[in-house]
Amino acid sequence: MSNAQLKLVRKLSQKKFRNELKLFVAEGLRLCEEVPPTQIEFGFFTAEFVADKRSATLVERLKILQEVSSSTLEKISDTQTPQGILLVVRQKLSTLAEVAAKKIIVVLDGVQDPGNVGTILRTAEAFGCGAVMLDGSAEIFNPKVVRASMGAIFHLPIAMMTCADFLSAMSSREILAAALDSSAEIYFDHDFSKNPVAIVFGSEAVGVSKKILDVAEKIFIPMSGRAESLNVATSAAIILSEAVRQCRR
Repeated sequence: MSNAQLKLVRKLSQKKFRNELKLFVAEGLRLCEEVPPTQIEFGFFTAEFVADKRSATLVERLKILQEVSSSTLEKISDTQTPQGILLVVRQKLSTLAEVAAKKIIVVLDGVQDPGNVGTILRTAEAFGCGAVMLDGSAEIFNPKVVRASMGAIFHLPIAMMTCADFLSAMSSREILAAALDSSAEIYFDHDFSKNPVAIVFGSEAVGVSKKILDVAEKIFIPMSGRAESLNVATSAAIILSEAVRQCRR
């Protein structure tokens, strides 16, 4: 490992350098198996890592990786217990056209918790959706988002835009907002199969922004227990499951 590579990996722990260099870090066997080889800038593995057949197969497939000591990898890893492989990956986002090709688009409006963002992206990819990230949401290439997505960010079409650009781009698509509102419709009563939809999930603290609520149809998940609300990632999974079920029947 050269000093330049060591410094670069350390820099990528900071958002400003990820944005500037258009690179990010992926760690761990399961996640690194999902990384397209064409997006890999460089990477490292340890001797202990390739003792496992599945891990050795991955290193052989990627070819360009360098072997380093476990102590060296620990110095640059973002995790408390490094898993023996680290890749520096080129960022890649999709065009709006690629996202809009999907009938169901998941929109994150100020969702700030990285774990929730990654989990929602993983759910969206599993259901064959597209995704739009609006201002104020956690950064897609944050290490916690990357890990929580379990590789979904490498396969899910994701676009980033401002709220104003989103509303303009979605003028011909039905916009739904998950919101606890007296005018909201129970989510399973809504007909998701009729039109292409963009389903907006808002900030954990304040919900969907007013600009979107003003133009969206509102849906909600009824609850009979004492909980006031559900985790936003859980809400997204419930609503997306029903939307996809309707579209496939």
